[in-house]
Amino acid sequence: MNTSSPPDLSPLQHRKRSAILDGAKAVFLSQGFGLATMDDVAAAAGVGKQTVYRHFKSKEALFVGLVGSMCAQVGGVLASAQDEQSDGSPEDELRKLGWVLAQILIAPDYLRLYRAIVAEAERLPELGQVFYENGAKGVRAFAAKILRRRFDESTAALRAATFVQLVLGDAYLELSVGYTVPDVEARFAVQIDEAVAAALR
Repeated sequence: MNTSSPPDLSPLQHRKRSAILDGAKAVFLSQGFGLATMDDVAAAAGVGKQTVYRHFKSKEALFVGLVGSMCAQVGGVLASAQDEQSDGSPEDELRKLGWVLAQILIAPDYLRLYRAIVAEAERLPELGQVFYENGAKGVRAFAAKILRRRFDESTAALRAATFVQLVLGDAYLELSVGYTVPDVEARFAVQIDEAVAAALR
């Protein structure tokens, strides 16, 4: 599912769409999907409600668009980090990828986004597809690309999935449900070390 901006938008329309997504982010992540209204989003974006509806036909479509947009931002950050580390050893590159991924996903906005996705996933099943295709699948692809330097394609894909799960581990689960994790960086350091060792074993 493609969640990027339509290619035929004018520069002004691109700016308005970006403002709408920024407004949606502020509203949905603070109020939750259920309490948010298109009026709230329009006010936060500084545009009229009809402008919001011209870009997104419903509140559900806007939320799906926001999920796709935020997942794409994660992908962009991970791609930049991987480009910077492209000449390192697989161990170093995986460790860097693990830290970048952890730091992004435990940021308050991304924790709120994940909670909102889980809360609405049963009612809006397309959210799961957008989240997987634009988020989880891409992260695994970055890890698999590193691992293909040492393993065949199928083994790299399998170990990439394991790597991502071990990076996030229990610490991410606890944070996702609002539990305060003491020494969070130390917890992730251990999880990332385990993830790298398991992926390259």
